[in-house]
Amino acid sequence: MRNKKIAPGILSIQLLVLMSYSSVAMLILLSLYFKNLGGSPQQIGFLLGVFSLSAFLSRPFVGWLLSRYNPRKVVVAGLILNLIMTTMYLFIQELNWFVVFIRIFHGIGFSVFILAALLIAVLITREDERAYAIGVVSTGFMLPLLVVPFMGEGIIERFGFFSFFLCAIFLAAIPLLYGFFWKVKLPRFHEDSGVKSVSFLRLLRRRKICLIFFLTFVFEIGLSSSLSFVPLLAHEESPMRAGYFYTFLSLTAVFMRLYGGKRFIFWGSPKLLLPAFYFISGGGILIYFASNNILLGLSGVIWGIGVGILYPHLTALVVEGVAFREQGKVLSLFASSVDLGFAFGPLSFGWVSQYFGLKEAFIIFAFFIFLSSSILILWGKSSLFKKS
Repeated sequence: MRNKKIAPGILSIQLLVLMSYSSVAMLILLSLYFKNLGGSPQQIGFLLGVFSLSAFLSRPFVGWLLSRYNPRKVVVAGLILNLIMTTMYLFIQELNWFVVFIRIFHGIGFSVFILAALLIAVLITREDERAYAIGVVSTGFMLPLLVVPFMGEGIIERFGFFSFFLCAIFLAAIPLLYGFFWKVKLPRFHEDSGVKSVSFLRLLRRRKICLIFFLTFVFEIGLSSSLSFVPLLAHEESPMRAGYFYTFLSLTAVFMRLYGGKRFIFWGSPKLLLPAFYFISGGGILIYFASNNILLGLSGVIWGIGVGILYPHLTALVVEGVAFREQGKVLSLFASSVDLGFAFGPLSFGWVSQYFGLKEAFIIFAFFIFLSSSILILWGKSSLFKKS
């Protein structure tokens, strides 16, 4: 075991991510509202997935912003767009192109915010501490899942969807107020006019970056599918509440990232990737057999082990050994794979569940994650374990 220190500014980034993602965590329950408006699993999957698809398509624009403007200003711009789009959910009365418009620009706003925040975390952290630092920052995604979905379900049941959306708006406003006064010291970027910038395509042709791109894509397909469709499964089974899954998933992931990242000497090693994918597959299989809150919570624990390991490790490994001036573009590629997986996951899961059933779709996706991760790591093993 060994203790690790957090770079100054990391905790403030974690707090900002936590506050911003609280609103998104509330809106995880949108599938219930869309179903209430008469949406089919395919329609719901499309509307959930278009959020991340728009974020994916906006990555080149976000990369351009970050290459020209202070990342802190880009963070605030993303938070402003998030608040505007969250407010517009109040005006949804039916599933039409207006909903698509909101989901598209909400996805862009969150894309702008999160990539800028992640770049700041990378810039202020040493490479040997990066997996732990990113793990700390990424707990901001997990902590809101402890209570926000439970709170959202209670608000919907007692007060209805209008109050539910008001709470989401309130949660989106808090990080914007904090962002106006937030300060972080960034290293200066020294441009070298004699060096030509490497293109996205050339970066993606590097085997290690390509491997992590596809591993992240597979990981996010599984994560987005479970986060989006567990509420529908729980409401089909009357004794179950989706909040148990979210709470135990987030508790376990936070424990892995904070305690494991600080204490385990092997934290940051690519050897942990394949076991983490197998934990996620096991969690998906257990969801298939879940018939009560105990099993649903246990599946969340198993999922949480895999989720707690994968995101910080994949993020740290993708920028390992990458030149300073290329890190923004590499992170943009990484974030693109996250968005693409989050977009494709609900779309494909909705289609599979339409034809094979909701429970059956979970086990189909579990075997997909198991097989695809095994094949990808076998293909790229030499580049993954070779220090750049």
